[in-house]
Amino acid sequence: MQKLMALYCIKKDGNFLTYRDQFNDSHTCEISELHFAMFSQWHWTTEEDRSKIFTSQTEAELFIAERHEEFFKDAEVTLFK
Repeated sequence: MQKLMALYCIKKDGNFLTYRDQFNDSHTCEISELHFAMFSQWHWTTEEDRSKIFTSQTEAELFIAERHEEFFKDAEVTLFK
């Protein structure tokens, strides 16, 4: 019997942390979104399926702890689906 591994994601204000692929998203971005994408690859989305996945709670917690920007303030680690 194979044990299923828990997966984790980072959530803030009901949104999920995701990574923006500038090359695939740039044709659909508005100017303000494109400007944001130039300076930060990370953004929040309501789509859980697009969230950044972590293989452990510790990995996700370290990801937040290593970033001191306001962007990650009040972000929490949660189980993915």
